[in-house]
Amino acid sequence: MSPVTFAPGVKDKLGTEKLFKSMLGKVYTVRGFDKYGNVELAPKRLNTVWVEPEFLKLAASQRRGTK
Repeated sequence: MSPVTFAPGVKDKLGTEKLFKSMLGKVYTVRGFDKYGNVELAPKRLNTVWVEPEFLKLAASQRRGTK
């Protein structure tokens, strides 16, 4: 994860850095894309996160009911 930076004088009141660190290494379902190509993820019930695709890694899907 690249360092999170904010403009001078801006504090991370929403816990953005903590949220992104908690997402590292976990698998999420893509919920959509915005007009810029950013990926919409929903890591927690009330949060929506938009991430540039170059910061994501595609995970192989798991098929249910097959061996």
